[in-house]
Amino acid sequence: MRRWIESALRTGRTTVPALVVLAPAVLMIAAAMPWPAAAQDMQRIAAIVNDDIISYFDLDARVKFTLVSSNAQDTPDNRKRFQQQVLKGMIDEKLQRQEANKQSIKISEQEIGRAIGDIEKQNGMPAGGLDRFLSSSNVPKSTLTQQVEAQLAWQKLVQRKIKPRVDIGDDEIEETLKRMEANRGLPEMHLAEIFLAIDSPEQEDEVLKNMDRIIEQLGRGGRFPSIARQFSQSASAAAGGDLGWVQQGQIDEQIELVVRQMPASTISKPIRTVGGVYLMAVIEKREAGGVGPARIKLQQGMLPVPPRAPPGDIDAAKAQLDSAAKGAADCQAYDQAIKQVPRARSVNLPEMSVNELPGPLRQTVEGLKIGQAMPAQQVDAGTVMALMVCARIEPEPTPLPGRDDIKERLTQQRVDLMSRRYLRDLRRAAFVDLRV
Repeated sequence: MRRWIESALRTGRTTVPALVVLAPAVLMIAAAMPWPAAAQDMQRIAAIVNDDIISYFDLDARVKFTLVSSNAQDTPDNRKRFQQQVLKGMIDEKLQRQEANKQSIKISEQEIGRAIGDIEKQNGMPAGGLDRFLSSSNVPKSTLTQQVEAQLAWQKLVQRKIKPRVDIGDDEIEETLKRMEANRGLPEMHLAEIFLAIDSPEQEDEVLKNMDRIIEQLGRGGRFPSIARQFSQSASAAAGGDLGWVQQGQIDEQIELVVRQMPASTISKPIRTVGGVYLMAVIEKREAGGVGPARIKLQQGMLPVPPRAPPGDIDAAKAQLDSAAKGAADCQAYDQAIKQVPRARSVNLPEMSVNELPGPLRQTVEGLKIGQAMPAQQVDAGTVMALMVCARIEPEPTPLPGRDDIKERLTQQRVDLMSRRYLRDLRRAAFVDLRV
């Protein structure tokens, strides 16, 4: 059975040494040395951001990291497709790190290590798993640590300069509580987002093309959380775009009109808003303040059939599995009965949400009682399958969040909006020389 969305990875640093800035003659001498062509290419400057450079080596490594972490093929076409988007993200990181440096914000190795450990946990990796992943992909570890350091520095800066200016009043909290109470029983959605900002009308075509490239990559098997970490310009990018459970009225009305019509486990088309363009993923749905989907344990019986078997042989295989279920009062007995069927296999599936089952199969299983098996059916050209429900765990009603939780969420929404404006102003004031 499938799990639709995992959690994943997001956004570098190479400061121009004072010697390089003050001594162009050194650069001229170095350029005259007979370096191999590939080495010279990697040392070339891809962009200058105020007093910092981004080298082709850094850009190439980040593009490769983006491709492998997003489950994309490392091909010349894909590299070209993502290069400009990756470079834009790296430029933003430079601006964020420069601004953090002005505020004397430092990030320790321990903080970077903890952040990398969190990424490993989100991806189900053991400690050190990212190191091994990067090594096997021939990506320098500095590519990840520089990205993480820039994120952490910006988060600290935002917490220091912006969050203290946000004041959420009791009336806002009370209004939100009343709205949530009124929406109890209405659909509540677990959402994730990818957001690309549009700071001026001239940028719109370029940003929309970038979003089209992201959609294309998702269609080729790219991981939504990984791509969100690399490209999304929202605060949620650090969590792979995950917004958690969202009630009606808690997000932009334009976005809500779209996601409300979407089934679970689907991704929207681009949604243009005042500040930019969104790509929304609906992970799961439930009743607000109600209960989530039940969790179930299943016993699976499978019987292979020859490819292109005649309908009579397939019906006979189904009858064998159905017969095994008739005399079984529970999954233990069902397991033993299946094992008596020649060539049949019995598998005890791990506990899962009913929402993880494909649509038609989910509807069938939801109608079964504990100890009851579904009629056997052909699932592919070579297999007949049936399921018995071993256990069903009904979740407790979800309580509404408390006042402190609501205040924190409203604060974070306001901080996110203000931090985007902050970064936009840094972009407008920056000297950026693109060499790509």
